[in-house]
Amino acid sequence: MRYKLVATDVDGVVKPYYDPVPREIAELLREISEYCSIVFLSGRQVTWLEGLIYGMGLRPDNIVLVGEEGSVIYYPKNHKIEFPLDKIELEKFSGIRNKLKNQIEDKFGGRVFIPCTNVILTIAAEELFDRVNKYVLDFLKKNDAEGLCRIIYHRMHNVIQVFPSSIDKYVALRMILRENNVQEEEIIALGDGLNDIPILERAGVSIAVGENKEVKKVAKKHFLDPKDAFEYVLSLVKH
Repeated sequence: MRYKLVATDVDGVVKPYYDPVPREIAELLREISEYCSIVFLSGRQVTWLEGLIYGMGLRPDNIVLVGEEGSVIYYPKNHKIEFPLDKIELEKFSGIRNKLKNQIEDKFGGRVFIPCTNVILTIAAEELFDRVNKYVLDFLKKNDAEGLCRIIYHRMHNVIQVFPSSIDKYVALRMILRENNVQEEEIIALGDGLNDIPILERAGVSIAVGENKEVKKVAKKHFLDPKDAFEYVLSLVKH
């Protein structure tokens, strides 16, 4: 089997959450990119991901970046941005998102941090997590938006993310596969969290990194050390 694409999560796989990419991982990714395309998928902004790949010394030619939990696709080679959501749903969600963002800023001010994003709403709530979360839930209920929106919590960092309910990382990856004529069995996927499961379930080769038991259940291979995982990927794409 010739594998055409590697789809990998970033935080917890390519790099520790708060630390830079280890040198040996960057070296492995540069070598892997000589044999196939790489798609980096993350909850972070695509602009942040773009800085990450250039920092690793990766050429943009066969790199695709998926940010905001699958809401935004970015091709750094030609600076093209795509949105997996259809136009009507994107407009509906954006209206709710902007209204919620404005109300949170009015109520909580500088006590929370809301970074600039293309689609999703990310709220770093700090010590106000419970209060902000209740406000978000009440807002969605009051505005009949519970079916339109889904929430992901990152309690370790006190972050709340509101994003379109029909979006996940696989929705974005499916769009990339279709545009590049790649079949699911021709991809290798790596992930460490529950939000990576939709991709791992469909990949030709699925690799769980770390100790999450639910992720390990759906993956065909498992590595505790990301370096070992990417060495295995390199052995597959070189053949």
